[in-house]
Amino acid sequence: MKFRSRITKPVSAVLCVMALAVGAGSTAAAAAATDRTAQSAESKYAAQAKAVGLSSRQAAQVQDRVDAQLADIKVPAEQVAYNEIRAKDGSAIITVSVPGVANTSCSYEYLCLWTGPNWTDSKLAFFKCQDYDLSHYSAFRNDTLTSYKNNQTTGTVARFYNWEGRKVYKFGSTAYHTEDSLSNTPWDNMIDIVDVC
Repeated sequence: MKFRSRITKPVSAVLCVMALAVGAGSTAAAAAATDRTAQSAESKYAAQAKAVGLSSRQAAQVQDRVDAQLADIKVPAEQVAYNEIRAKDGSAIITVSVPGVANTSCSYEYLCLWTGPNWTDSKLAFFKCQDYDLSHYSAFRNDTLTSYKNNQTTGTVARFYNWEGRKVYKFGSTAYHTEDSLSNTPWDNMIDIVDVC
């Protein structure tokens, strides 16, 4: 009996070491696959940036801005293009501004907001009819809405609110409607909440 237990202990130890090695190999393989996926996405985004005429330095700066917004956004989101972040439920798209590349478009059925006048700087586009707290979207934190386009179906009303201890209505926008600069109004850099429709 003693002889058998002497053999069993070393065999058990060897089996444990083998199991750990297999587990470590699986973990390393999974990490390597994740790393390859991340590198592939980075290459794809770098190629997109190059295609619009950005230098490697500019592309890196845009990627840094995308990374910062992803780290700060309060809704589940992912990068889907070299300068674009999409909420995982499809409700919002953030487009990071790119030097020398104007992005003044707003797709049909969307409400689009910009942090700068004349539809410049970072853009936030909403599709779903619901209230959105702009502080959840890093570029729009601290009341930075300055211009917008309401390109929803004709007659659709978007409502804009400020938080004053409670949600306080400030103004509405009936589609199709644009505002190139809220600096001409009392609501520049004031809006906290948008009810899209």
